[in-house]
Amino acid sequence: MRRFKAKALAVAEDPDLNTYAIILAEQSDGSGMRLEIQKSLLSNEQDRQLGLDTYCLCTEEGSTHYGGIVSWTLAHDSLEVELDAKAADALGVEGGFVVDFAPENRPALKDGLDRVLG
Repeated sequence: MRRFKAKALAVAEDPDLNTYAIILAEQSDGSGMRLEIQKSLLSNEQDRQLGLDTYCLCTEEGSTHYGGIVSWTLAHDSLEVELDAKAADALGVEGGFVVDFAPENRPALKDGLDRVLG
């Protein structure tokens, strides 16, 4: 598992980019290790045919994978995201992510995860 402490958290909807995103970053300026979980606000038929009508995972290196979360657990001050082998390989991590965060960010993070991952 790739583990880091997120000093920055953003949970936002951007209609101009057709995206709802959760961004956890190691540094307060968004640099360092990062996990982004994004989902389009609206999908079209082409997205569905290509299997892109789901969430997308991205890292600071620009690695991207659609789908692949086996499970996720949100604790008081940490998020564990377990990935299937294909997603872990595509993102260059072993098993998934453990992200520690400030407890006061939990409500926004929970709302975002519920919206993107159900």
